Amino acid sequence: MPAARTHAVSLRTSLLRSFALLILLSSLTVLVLMWVRSLEVEKDLSGRLTGRGTERASRELEAFLEPARSGTLMALAWGRSGQLGLGDVVGGDPGTTRAGQTSAAARLNALLLPFLRVSSALSSVQLADGDGRGFLVLQLPDGRVVNRIVDRASWGTSTLWFDVAADGMPSSPTWKDVDYEPRRRAWYELAAAAPPGEVCWTDAYTFATTKDLGITVSGRWRAGEQDVVVAFDVLLNDLSLFTQDEASRVSANALTVIATRDGRVLGLPRGAAETMEPTAARALYLRPLIDLDVAAVRDGARARAQASGAADAVFSYESGGDDWWAGFREHALDAKHALEIGVFVPSADLLAEVHQQRLFILVATAVALLAALLYSLVLSRSYSRPIEALVQQSSRIRDLDFASDDQVDARLKEFQALAQAQRQSVAALQSFSRYVPVEVVRQLVGAGEVARIGGRTETLSVLFTDIAGFTSIAEGMTPQALADHMASYFQALIEALHGTGATVDKIVGDAIVAFWGAPRRLEDHAARAVRGVLQCRRALEVLRGPWRQQGLPELPTRFGLSLGPVVVGNIGAPSRLAYTAIGDTMNVASRLEALNKEYGTRVLVDDAIRQGAGDGFLWRRVDHIVVLGKTSPMLVHELLGAPGDVPAELVAAAAGYEKAWDAYAQRDFARARELLDELLVAAPSDGPSLRLRGVVQQLIDEPPPPDWTAVTWHAVKA
Repeated sequence: MPAARTHAVSLRTSLLRSFALLILLSSLTVLVLMWVRSLEVEKDLSGRLTGRGTERASRELEAFLEPARSGTLMALAWGRSGQLGLGDVVGGDPGTTRAGQTSAAARLNALLLPFLRVSSALSSVQLADGDGRGFLVLQLPDGRVVNRIVDRASWGTSTLWFDVAADGMPSSPTWKDVDYEPRRRAWYELAAAAPPGEVCWTDAYTFATTKDLGITVSGRWRAGEQDVVVAFDVLLNDLSLFTQDEASRVSANALTVIATRDGRVLGLPRGAAETMEPTAARALYLRPLIDLDVAAVRDGARARAQASGAADAVFSYESGGDDWWAGFREHALDAKHALEIGVFVPSADLLAEVHQQRLFILVATAVALLAALLYSLVLSRSYSRPIEALVQQSSRIRDLDFASDDQVDARLKEFQALAQAQRQSVAALQSFSRYVPVEVVRQLVGAGEVARIGGRTETLSVLFTDIAGFTSIAEGMTPQALADHMASYFQALIEALHGTGATVDKIVGDAIVAFWGAPRRLEDHAARAVRGVLQCRRALEVLRGPWRQQGLPELPTRFGLSLGPVVVGNIGAPSRLAYTAIGDTMNVASRLEALNKEYGTRVLVDDAIRQGAGDGFLWRRVDHIVVLGKTSPMLVHELLGAPGDVPAELVAAAAGYEKAWDAYAQRDFARARELLDELLVAAPSDGPSLRLRGVVQQLIDEPPPPDWTAVTWHAVKA
């Protein structure tokens, strides 16, 4: 009698009736709560954060302008006490300079010049009285400081100018014909009309001397029967530096502007003038916000104008298909003058603050899932055995263990389908292992690197390789011949790198990127990296003989090694990940590889590799350089090889080169040239020596300035 056929029961049919109502109610509850709560929280938090941003910007603007206001008040106090005045600095015959004028100007510089030095917001300080006499301390864009003395009653349009030294002492008196009348300037007229001691601010205007746009704060005091006015100038360009400073932003992508009450630009936002010449950028000042070529600012200003918003307002609008928030706040300067601060923040920057909403959603979801879990535990016993068997089989797949192929005895057809799918997965992974080294994948799985997107900061040794002249090589071969040739090349180098514990990150064109120290930590990763490069060079030497016999190009390879911190882990998108490393150390290794061409070397490493690799290798100190994207100099070394493998003449050439480089660094260029000439007789093709010989000769022909240092700046890109 044949055995009865086991009837497979549908898992969907078995569970659907039990779970449908519970899951539906839980999902709807969570969805409704999430939707309603997210709208409320997002709107409330976005408005409050934008409002706080305008308050913060107002406080920072107050701090930015405070040196000008406090400087005016201090100067007024000095003037009332008799410490500050024009005194002997003016007067005399036009075209002549009295000895007393120099000392009087020096005394005024000693009081006023410190204001310009301690605050980047100030460009000049002026004194003027009712007789048309004036004294100016002006800091020019190149850092120089000058004095200008005006005496309209005695000199007319003749003005006396001094260059001011670092200690405030004037020198090099020069007379110029300049029609400058301080009493007709807006800052003088405002101060003269205000009570003594009151601080007054001007509207934006063009400075008579520098032709720059700016605003001025001034005040006056009585000196006998005479009014004396002191004024401090603030450039609009300095206001733009404030609005574009990262420290003043509400968020990473927020924009800040400073404008007049009627909406004309005084402080430009980020992106308004980065690519413009200074003259063209100057034309943007005093332009209406609604005409500014920054979409988020322009659209925000138009939205506010359409809504007829108050001076202090927070509102949302759309720009470029994205939601933005804007806040405006009036910043009073004095009773008649005020600035307006505008802050524009993309909603995406503010969503990170909605963690309270997410916590609420998490709690609601957890409650619903807990109820579902309790109910599912009642049913789990009937399904435990096949599930446990499938879990064990999944664990073996996770560990990439393809040896066992146990069959899962399951009654439910879904389990049977899953078991079949797992068997197919094993077959797929066996094929996939031909593309990805199984050992590396096991390390990643064991370290949990495949669980999520992200990484950790590790100190690694990083390698970049490149084939010299690859473009010409590729043009001389058919695509299939080139692919076959490169296959043997890559196989040899990858095996050499794996032999030293390297993780091959990627192959990009003809280049290989690899690192040591992740995912498996290696204490001696610098030494392994150096050995890996030497192994690669030996492998290429072995292949060059057969390649020559076959008429194939030899593929000369350059190497760059760097040691430092990187972020290593799973980088990419949820749908496509790559276990890789990113960071400045990667850039340095790439640039070192590219610099081999300039120095005529094959392997360049940074000083961190040289120190970390220990004493088991021979090196040549090549140069002290700054690469593109860096500001700090670093030592660069050429890897010569392991002791016993390096020819004696190359060791001697390296020692002679370092001696010549030391002479070059000590500015003894003639001695350096002599040593290099001697070295090139014995080693005429030594790349670093040939390069340094040219540099030394150029420095002999055109001696460097006194502050010259032996640091080479390279603009080479990877």
